[in-house]
Formats: sequence, C-alpha cells, structure tokens
Amino acid sequence: MSEKFELKHHKDFHGIQLQDFNVKDRNLIFALCYKLMEQEEDVIRLDVKEVARIGNYKPTKAKDNIYKSLAEAYNRIKNASICIKKENGIKHFVLFTVFETFEDAGVIEIEVNKNYRYLLNQVTAPFTIQNLIEYTKLNSGYSQLTYSILRQWDKKKNIELDVDTFREKIGVPKSYDTSNFNRQVLKPIMEELPQYFKNLKLEKIKTGRKVTHLKFTWTGNNADLKETDKIELEITQSLNSLFEKAKKNRFLTDILLDKNIYKLTEMYEEDQLKKGLLYLYKQVKKKVPNFTYLIKVLETGIQEQEIEIKVVPDQEEDGSIFTESLVSETKQGVNVENPLLIAYANFSELIKNEILEHAKQLYLKDVNMKNLTKQHEKYFKAAEKQYILKVLNGEK
Repeated sequence: MSEKFELKHHKDFHGIQLQDFNVKDRNLIFALCYKLMEQEEDVIRLDVKEVARIGNYKPTKAKDNIYKSLAEAYNRIKNASICIKKENGIKHFVLFTVFETFEDAGVIEIEVNKNYRYLLNQVTAPFTIQNLIEYTKLNSGYSQLTYSILRQWDKKKNIELDVDTFREKIGVPKSYDTSNFNRQVLKPIMEELPQYFKNLKLEKIKTGRKVTHLKFTWTGNNADLKETDKIELEITQSLNSLFEKAKKNRFLTDILLDKNIYKLTEMYEEDQLKKGLLYLYKQVKKKVPNFTYLIKVLETGIQEQEIEIKVVPDQEEDGSIFTESLVSETKQGVNVENPLLIAYANFSELIKNEILEHAKQLYLKDVNMKNLTKQHEKYFKAAEKQYILKVLNGEK
C-alpha cells in the first residue's frame, strides 16, 4: 500500500491557515510540519528530496529549485501573522526560528520554536488529521484552505459558517463580488473536494434574499476502501487503556472489535467515550447482541447524572467551612464523614488552594493530560474531594 503522509496536529494548528500563501508554499510548509511530527530535538535535520516528495514539489520556473523554494516558503511563514486565539485575546508566534540549507549534503536544518512543539508532538484529542497526498494534489488555494476546515470537522461531517467568516478564513479578497466569489472560489472547491469528502454538498442559506451562511455536509471518507486496505487509528494511551479494561468484561470482548472501536472514535469525543466505557465495564451483565445495542448502553452511561451530597456544617464558624458538594460514596468511594475532610474544612484558604492545586495535578496524571480542558474541569469538580483525600493521605 502506498504511503499516506498523514499530518496529525493539535487543534491550535488551525491558526496556521496561511491564507496569503500560494499553493506551492503551503505544500512545502505542510511537508516540513509532517517531518517535524513527534520530533523532540530543537534542531531537526531533514532530507531535501524527501521533503520535496512529500510536498509534491514541481518547479514552475526555469530558475526554480527546491532550496530556493524552501527558503522563500520559510521567509513567508517567518513574517506571517500566525496566531492562536485565547479566551482573553490572541497570541502571535513564529513556528520555525532558524532555517539553514546544506546543498552539498542535500539537507536542511530547522529549529522549531519549543513553546509550540505541542502543535505536532504527543498530540492528544481533539486533533485533526490531514492527508498530504490529497492536500498537495489540490490546484486551488481556496480548495486547500477549505480542505483543512472540513478535516477539522470530520467527526461531525458538517459545518455551517456565515459567509463573511468563511471568506476571511480562506483569504477571499474583499473586492470579490458575489459573481466572482461563486465562480473563482466556490466553483473550484466543489469541483475538487468531493473526491475526498464523500457526498459533499454545499447549501447556501439565505436570510431574506441574501445568502448569509454556507453549510457543508458529507457522509464519510473511508466507505469505499477495499477490504485489503488498512485504516490506521491513533488514540491516546488513556483511552486505549479504557478499551482494554472494558474488554475484560467477558460480555464485551466479542463486540469491542477493532472495526467497532474505529466506529466509536468516529462517533464520540474522547471524554464521552471514556465515561461511556467505564459505564459499560461496570453495568453490562449479559451478552451484547449487536453494535446498536452497544451504542444504546454506551449513551446511557454518557448521559448518566452524577449523584451529589451537600454537606452542611452543624454550626457556622468563620465562613471557611467546606460546604461544597461531595461526590457520593457509591460513585467515588469518598466517605463524607472522613476526619481528614473535616480537618481540611478548617484549613486557611492559602493551604486549601495549595492542596487543591496538588489534587488537580494528581487528576491530570490519572487521565494522562497536561492541562484541564473545560470538559475535564467539570469531571475534576465531580471527583474533587476524592483527589483532595489522596493529597491528604500523602499520595504523590
């Protein structure tokens, strides 16, 4: 089977959309990023011929050569306004800090900005996979940028954007009227992308008489694979551990086959799957007859509400008594009468905050994450007292 050259990256990578770059530059930059995946060194040495092959490089002028084209691409990305949106603003950054060619040896050296290595290294969900063979065969820059947007929503297989946002994301000149936009932007997109997004459709949504939104929908990418083809699925270690744990329930062993695991990862976000798999492992007590039944039980687990007990002190003291909800003993094994928690309730706010921060680090270690997402903030809150008890018991 031929190489796929699949670029797997963090969701923040979508800040590098390169709207003002040409097709050749984008191809080479994405090829460099592909070679930088899972590389821990600050300075990476790359074979120029391999970069050219991955980037589908073809000289367009008599004086063109791969070194010149790579240098031009580097200069553009060095000076480009690459940014990541934050809750309180945006951060601009440079992805590559040093670029050096060694034409006699046929290599280039690149130094990666270590602050943004996470975009391509040890990537955890949610992430995006882009097939560079598909990407570099696209002739239209608008098709390339739209390809990246659709790949970002590959699990939902639909996305709706207002027209102005879509034009901005793919760098459509403000001078383009509706006629130019339809002919030079949407037409090539809908001619090139259906080969990679099965049953791709574009719906123009009107508000009154004006088209204000565009909705893309598709049904899949792998439906037409031959039986001899191989689908490579990458999941995080923590999710894989939960799949393996669920398989230890003898009623789930025969239904949690690789093909069904693939379907589940396409249907659900990782946090949902983790919760659902734990529920399956604990609750399934009879043979699962089919995949539909598995989904039904899994979704019950995803939607199950946590039971909470609110502890109210017998007397009000200094207002620092811990009165937040505690997860029930049946759910998390936490005893609400535990003397350590009673002692914790009377600690100063400074000490409480230190213990709470330590508890968060224990939780992150358990779920194999570096930072708390909004979804995991909720999960941690539900298990907060359990982790506080671990800290109070001296667990590291």
